[in-house]
Order: sequence, then structure tokens, then C-alpha cells
Amino acid sequence: MTRTLFATLCCLLANFAQGAPLAQVDPSQPAYRQPEDMLLTSDGQSLLIANRGTGTLSIVDRLQQKVVAEWQVGRSLIHLTPLAGDRLLALDPVAQEAILLHRVDSQLTELARVPLPFSPVRAAASPDGTQLVVSCVWPRKLVQLRLDGDQLTAERELILPFAPREILFEPTGQTLLVADNFGGKLALVDMAEFSLQHVREFPAHNIRAMVLSLDQTKVLFAHQMLNSLAVTNTNDIHWGLVMSNDLRWIDLARVLNPADDFYGEGFMHPIGEPGKGGGDPTDIAVIDADQAIVTMGGTGQAGIGKHESYGLFRTNVGTHPTAVVVSPEKDIAYIANGFDDSISLVNLKTAKTTGKFPLGPMRELSELERGEKLFHNARLSMEGWMSCHSCHTDGHTNGMTSDNLGDNSFGAPKRILSLLGKADTAPFGWLGVSPSLAAQAHKSVEQTMHGGKLADEDAQALATYMASLPLPPPIDQLQGTHDPAAIAHGRQIFLRNNCIKCHAPPKYTTPDLYDVGMEDKERNRKFNPPSLRGIGHRDTFFHDARATSLRDVFEVHGHELQVDLTDQQLTDLILFLKSL
Repeated sequence: MTRTLFATLCCLLANFAQGAPLAQVDPSQPAYRQPEDMLLTSDGQSLLIANRGTGTLSIVDRLQQKVVAEWQVGRSLIHLTPLAGDRLLALDPVAQEAILLHRVDSQLTELARVPLPFSPVRAAASPDGTQLVVSCVWPRKLVQLRLDGDQLTAERELILPFAPREILFEPTGQTLLVADNFGGKLALVDMAEFSLQHVREFPAHNIRAMVLSLDQTKVLFAHQMLNSLAVTNTNDIHWGLVMSNDLRWIDLARVLNPADDFYGEGFMHPIGEPGKGGGDPTDIAVIDADQAIVTMGGTGQAGIGKHESYGLFRTNVGTHPTAVVVSPEKDIAYIANGFDDSISLVNLKTAKTTGKFPLGPMRELSELERGEKLFHNARLSMEGWMSCHSCHTDGHTNGMTSDNLGDNSFGAPKRILSLLGKADTAPFGWLGVSPSLAAQAHKSVEQTMHGGKLADEDAQALATYMASLPLPPPIDQLQGTHDPAAIAHGRQIFLRNNCIKCHAPPKYTTPDLYDVGMEDKERNRKFNPPSLRGIGHRDTFFHDARATSLRDVFEVHGHELQVDLTDQQLTDLILFLKSL
């Protein structure tokens, strides 16, 4: 037996002993990897990169700046959590799995896979490494996993009053911080009981990063803030009054104490300044006790800020940076660029980008993929303050109101509509002013975002992407509360009250405008009814978001019911609506 063959055999036997072998991918083949998350290995030698587009994990020698291996792990990888013993947990949102992996140099093996609820997005490990928690957006669930050696098992689930995304253990491991995927809610979860302690709210949406400072006394957030009182004219956009982007430092003790004002007592770095917005922050890495670096997905930039020093030192990186890690030497930040399959290097002393290398050659993109890039591109807006995603988080909605010229006038802020499952529900907008998604794309970029003339091919690409956005399953199915008998009764109540006049199945909308006894601040009284499909995933209702629950729609605002309903009838009607 040759020495090379013997070495290969030994390597294979070692892999089988540690877990199931994975297929290796040739990184020189054209692909659209779309790197979404990145880790630095414990020895500081390698970068591990989760690729959303291909479901592969790239292993990069950070000093040589090249890919040394690429492994097929799942269908789509979006998050990596480091664990002891060169292990890591990867999340696959398409296969709905948590995958326990083991790495030795450039070799990767699978140790375990655990099924998860729909739409897992983030995982966090307790300080002692024995517990893992995964957040799942659309079911509004947290899942607790038990890690025992190389065994991974799902133990408990917790349903929250909002859709969770970022999660973070405080240093003792007794409490888990959970941030809202869409709005500005922050939950405290008791890990001993795995129960909800408290929900706090602060002016924020699109919370896309949450990390501890080096001394573990502060929490850093990256998020956006939409001012519903501002109007989307050139003045308010220029001064950052409509949409601001923020890196916020908050005392952990204040966050953990529900009686404390953690928001007012914190420190904020504005990500953007007049003439130079910083749309859609995506990730944070702590550099030292006083400094952090934040990535701006919408403008393709990174910024370095010092605690209690105003402003950021900014540098251009690649297209849609999604993740950032800092070298052990604290001299270089490595940034994964989600839409150009590359890694950028930023010198932390000079705050300058010093290089970029590819994860592999890129294939030609489809119209839909080009539309996704445009949807997340804040440079389509005036001065780079916002992208389509800034208001339509993950294609859905942040639930807020905006005075955005969408109805061809200022002065009447409207609730931001979800784009999920809207392809066949024209016309678009509360007053039905856009006959197609392409027309709406032109209106949003040119009039709302004041970004200049949008090319027709770009409007069509945006329309193709928006038309592809699927509705998640109904929330009652995702939470296991589906009640067929109650839903059937609720449907009869829906029909008897002639709700189908405006919300006709199967789209549960109609193309006309209706007077439902309300008016906006411009005295418009007729509105196009939004589709009721997916209504269980919304938190605010009506054109001005005046209702904050489906029960309030009927009990408080008496929306278009022909007769008074008993409590049970109203409950069944709501269950029917949530099943759509």
C-alpha cells in the first residue's frame, strides 16, 4: 500500500469514527454561494463560512486568503455557533435542521442532525456549552436543545408574543435575551424554567445584531429606526429624520432590570450622516474594550466606532456584507460579502479596506436573484439611507406607519404592507394606485426613496423577486393550535357577515376601493382591502395601524360586522382568519 493511499484511508477511518462523512465540493466551480455567516476557529487559523445559496461550508486559510475546502452540509446554511472541541452548530432553514459538525483542519464531519420548527434563524450556546437555543421566526418559537457529548436532542419549546431572531445568553447563563425579528421588542427568558419573564420595547426595528462587550457589561445592538412623523421628502431623508441606522451600546444590568430605562441611558452611534446614509446594518464584531465594527448591508460598507465617541470611520467593502469577525491580533477584520461571494479585509488601525478575495467563481445570476440584490440595495435611495428591506423586513413588514408618498400625497401616514404572497393581489398600495409590482417598484424607488430614475429592467427584476416571496404557513399550524371545528364555524361567521364582499377567496381581497367608515388624515375614505392571507403573522391592522390585535379589530373598532358576536363566535372568527 502506498503512503498516500494509507494516509487517505486513515483520514477516512478517522472521519467515520467521529461521525458521518460529508461530500466535498470543488470550490473552483461557478456557483452563487451567498455567504451569510462566518466564524474564526479557536486556533485563529481558519474562517468557517456558511453559504446560504449552496448549503455549503467553506473553510478558508485566513493568512493565505484562500479556500482550502468546501463541504456540502445542507440545502442552505445561514448561521454558525462555535462549540467546544472544534465543533460547531449549523442551521439549515430550508431543511429545517440543526446540524452538529466537527472540524479537524480542513476536514469536516457530521455528528448529528435534529429537526427544527419552520424558519430557524439563530442559535446561541450557554456559557457552559451544555444548552443550545434556536430562534424560529414564523412560529414565534424558541427551541431548547441539549448537547451531551456528541449527542444533540430537542428538549423544550417556548412560544413568544413576537417573532424572534437575535438571541444572546447573559454571562451567567440564567437569562436569555431575545430580540424581535421585525420590531423593537426584547424578551428576557428564564432558562431554568424556560419561560418568558418580561418583554420590553424600544424605538427600533430590523434588529440584526446583538453581542456582548469584551467585559460583558454592555450589550451592543445594530438596528434601524423609522420615524412615522417624518415625511419622505428630500429634506427629511437628507437629515436622517425618516430612517436612521444605529449602533447602540446599552448597560446589560439595565437590560436585565425591567424597572430600568435601558434605552435612554445607553449610547448610540448613528450609522450615517447628512449626505452619507448607512442603510441596513447587518452585523457587529467587538474589537476591544471601547471599539466595535459594524457592517452596512445596504451600502456595502463597514464602520468602526468607539464607545462615547460620535461618528464612525467608514470604508467600502463588497456587495451586501453579512458577517464580520476580528483577527486574534486585533489588526484585521474579515467581512463576508453576501452578494458577491467574497471576503473583504479591513485594517482596524487605519479603517481602510486593504483587500478582497473570492470564495469561488460566481455563476450568472437569474432575474430573481438580481431583484433580491436590488431589494437590499440602499444605494437605490437618496444618499443610501434605506433599502426596500428597511421597511419590508424579509419581504414582510415592520408593522409601522410611514408618510411615504405611496398614495401620491403627504400628510397621511399608512401602515407598511407585507409583500409576502402578494403576486396576484393587484392593485397595490392602500389607495390602489399601482397596477403592477413593477409600477410599485418605480414608485417606491423614485418617489418614496428619492433615488432617481429606476431602469425598467431593474423594476422588472424587483417585481420578479417580490412576486416570488412566499407566505409562511398559517400561524395556527406552526404553533400546533389548528382547530378544524372552530375554523369551520368561524368561516360560516365570515360568510354570514358578507366579509367576502371585500375579502373574496381564494385571494381574500378584491381590486376595488371601499368605504369602511374610516378616513386618513387627507380625508381619503376609500381603501383597497389588503389580502387576509397570512394575517395571523401581523401585529397591527387598518391603514393607520390603529388596531394592535385581531380581537381589537372587531371589539374596539367594530369592523364591518353585521351582527353582534358572542365571545365564542368572535374567537372562532379569529381562529378562521389565523388559518388563512
